[in-house]
Amino acid sequence: MARFKSTKTHAWVITILLAVFMVINFMDKAILGIVAGPLMADLGLSPAEFGMIASSFFLLFSLSAIGFGFVAERVSSKKLLLLCAGIWGVAQFPLAFVASVPLLYFSRILLGMGEGPAYPLALHACYKWFPNDKRNLPSAVIFQGVTAGLLISGPLLTFVVVKWSWHAAFMVLGVASLVWMALWAYFGAEGNVTEQGSMQADADAPRLPYWELITDRTFLANMLMYWTSYWIFSVMFTWVPSYMGKVMHYDATDAGWMFMVFTAFNIPIVLGGSWVSQRLLKTGLASKYARGWLTSLLVLIGGALILLAVFAVQNPLLKVILLAIGCNLPQITFVLSSAIVAEIMPAGQRSSMMSINSALATTGGLVAPALMGAFIQGATSPALGYDKGFVVAGALCIVTSVIGLLLINPEASKRRFARLIETRRARSETRSRSILAK
Repeated sequence: MARFKSTKTHAWVITILLAVFMVINFMDKAILGIVAGPLMADLGLSPAEFGMIASSFFLLFSLSAIGFGFVAERVSSKKLLLLCAGIWGVAQFPLAFVASVPLLYFSRILLGMGEGPAYPLALHACYKWFPNDKRNLPSAVIFQGVTAGLLISGPLLTFVVVKWSWHAAFMVLGVASLVWMALWAYFGAEGNVTEQGSMQADADAPRLPYWELITDRTFLANMLMYWTSYWIFSVMFTWVPSYMGKVMHYDATDAGWMFMVFTAFNIPIVLGGSWVSQRLLKTGLASKYARGWLTSLLVLIGGALILLAVFAVQNPLLKVILLAIGCNLPQITFVLSSAIVAEIMPAGQRSSMMSINSALATTGGLVAPALMGAFIQGATSPALGYDKGFVVAGALCIVTSVIGLLLINPEASKRRFARLIETRRARSETRSRSILAK
């Protein structure tokens, strides 16, 4: 392990490496949308068939996230993140040389299995270095790896495809996974900060039944907005690159750059929103408002802008701008949803519940790309098919954001879980005394 003069420095080195981890993670996701044109032509795929392949990525995504989440309570984040990156490389390299529909399905399903746990594991690793009131900013930096991955993938992978072939793009990402693994093996390490910023967790605290945790109103409402955001996000990296070509009529290179511009709106939205949330928390404002209401309002506005772009705007450039802002505003949930789950859950069950939260949310990605493909294929024109998909996304934003405004209350959930833990602890102590008395 590399040595640093201060824990703070090491914490931020870890954060930057985790951000790079997410860069590769989301370039892996975006590549299918970027190579969609030549890949569909080479393999003779229809939009509906391509949508099914895109959705297959999420087949094991959620299950893997849950499985790794439970394992992360006992195995170091360093080892698990190395394993994830290794799976990515194994999944990408075959497509660098050959292609077939079965191999494409296999590669995307395997990649999904390796990437399902990636984001919650990265945040879990980060949270071991920062206390609760200082997590928003490093979380936002890690999430900017997501944005950077999408930003870079557009022009970079498009250049590789145009210069060489779509096969070469998969080779680039396979090599990137290997390079990151070498860096993480040298610099990666476990932090020792718990939820409250103390240096030791309560190892003796009773564990609550998972049904108690999952059915909590804050958890459910928070997860639903995250689910909606992932629905939109999966459409973005799967279909927006081809949208720029088929509907906006950009050539391959310009479409790559426009996809970059589309995703670039994410940077000020997520960084700014996370900063505002953290400042509000520091002023003493309850997390219900600083995290819950802020997230809900941004998702609500995002949905309104998407619907406005579809129904009220004719100018193509203005429509793209409104769609870009509307699709990116809900992505604040990638930071604040996870922060809310980490805030309310018992320390010993944080990793598993963050993974369950991510797993449930990402089921949106299992459905959305396939549904968008079906809309496009069934419409009289690609533009109408895309519009139908965007309307669904906008409506979901409005519905789930209202639920979030009504139900998210981290402080109430924390108090509830604390009472449940104390009740179970008292019952356990009573049983122990009874046994001793006999």
